[in-house]
Amino acid sequence: METRIYRRRNRIRSAAFIIGAVIVTGCGDVRSGQPEASLDRPESSEAGQPETSLDWLESSEAGQPETSLDWLESSEAGQPETPPDRLESSGAGQPETSPDRPESSEAGQHGTEAEHISQEQIIRCVPALPATGRTLPDFVAEGWELIDSVELDYNEDGVTDYVGVQEASDGEWAGLRILFGVVSEGAGQYRLDFQDENLIRTREEGGVFGDPYEPLTAKGTSFTTHAYGGSAWKWSEAYTYTYRDGTWYLIRSEDSYGYGPYITDYVINDWDSGVYTRTMRSSEFNDMEKHWGDYEGMEDDGEYDLAYEMKLDEPITLFQAGKRWWLAPNRVTDWGVQRIVLAEGIELSQEMIRTPETAYLYDYCDENCVVYDFSRQVQENDWRYYLAMYRWQDKSLTVLAEEDTDIDDEIIYENRIYYSTEVVKHIAYKAVENGEEIVREEDDVIGVRLNRINMDGTGKETVFEYLCPGTDQQILEGRPPYMGLIPYFSGGEIVIEVYVGDSVHPVYRMNVDGSDLRQIGQIPK
Repeated sequence: METRIYRRRNRIRSAAFIIGAVIVTGCGDVRSGQPEASLDRPESSEAGQPETSLDWLESSEAGQPETSLDWLESSEAGQPETPPDRLESSGAGQPETSPDRPESSEAGQHGTEAEHISQEQIIRCVPALPATGRTLPDFVAEGWELIDSVELDYNEDGVTDYVGVQEASDGEWAGLRILFGVVSEGAGQYRLDFQDENLIRTREEGGVFGDPYEPLTAKGTSFTTHAYGGSAWKWSEAYTYTYRDGTWYLIRSEDSYGYGPYITDYVINDWDSGVYTRTMRSSEFNDMEKHWGDYEGMEDDGEYDLAYEMKLDEPITLFQAGKRWWLAPNRVTDWGVQRIVLAEGIELSQEMIRTPETAYLYDYCDENCVVYDFSRQVQENDWRYYLAMYRWQDKSLTVLAEEDTDIDDEIIYENRIYYSTEVVKHIAYKAVENGEEIVREEDDVIGVRLNRINMDGTGKETVFEYLCPGTDQQILEGRPPYMGLIPYFSGGEIVIEVYVGDSVHPVYRMNVDGSDLRQIGQIPK
């Protein structure tokens, strides 16, 4: 499910524009009945040793908790301010505001961890649909309505089975949609096979375009969900699930992104062939016009700046796909934290930790955890940035890393946590003020890094670094452009597009440890 990349590109594009012009783990209010949380500080751990879980923190060898804090009863207390973006000083009449992270865009990224938490272990707030029935409407919950369904015989017993979508018409879950399947157990007898509240977008999750829902389609033992949305910039999604050996698997996904009918990014994941295919081209209007010619006719020449393939990891189940869907955190109603863990070397007090219900959570989530970042102000113009992980199973919150620059692009892959940071340097650059050329000096971002750590926060290493060309000069010709990383992981490799403002965006390919680094193209070509 590729849309995470598009969301990241949208976020970067929003910043460039400013510069240039559930998993459901419980029910109810997260602030009521909250258990006390203990703060664990491990004394040490073996650096460089990846951990498959945080269970090692229970061991006396990993360090006993030094203290307990009775403070998580109110999630609204002591939340850190939003850090100022580096745009606030530009010298060219730039707005003093930071780019917003779009509420609705795109996303999706697959890790490779096993499905540790079964559906039975998830405590649902959405209604548990009836277990049996004689007709499809028998499986519609009270206060919900069936909005779509398809017929197929996925257990191949010669009797029609169904996959459908129902929507809550009122109450707490008004507008939420449940994807569900019912399987025949003989004529006139049906059993609920699955239900998932994450995989179907709501009416509000389509952007300005409106309700993104498009009807289900089915063929053989497979069905496909469809969505289409956006505004002038539009996206489309089509995800196909197949029933094999008693389990539903995501076996194909197609995502596109572009301006109107003009596609700038098109991705196919085909797990039957084991191949990920991506075609890309510039989304800058000057470059786009070269491809469509007459704007009125919007004729597309079909040429792309870059096309590449990667080997896909193992297919994931429908259950995993729902938990890894980037909008899944929107369905969570209980972010109760029962234990706080600070990785070695991190010192934070009550008012400094930002719990997940107050943070931006759309970078990474899966069936085991959500990974996010938060910040706090130390002094004026001095901020610290933190990487955190919240685990569903034991409701533990672990602060894993502390950085001096902004953290972004969090992802778990092959039992390591990857994230990007900025490279900051004191620079001098030419600027124009009141019609005269002057030289300004300040700390500014001159590059970006991709880092990785073990699951316990140890063993940090830099996998990739990009420095903006020309930033090694004594006096730069101008302020460095906005930069960001857009990484994708699959088949033991990483492909990274480096966003460099209005300049050419280089694209690199490497192994997950950063070895065998090579540039495979650039956008525009």
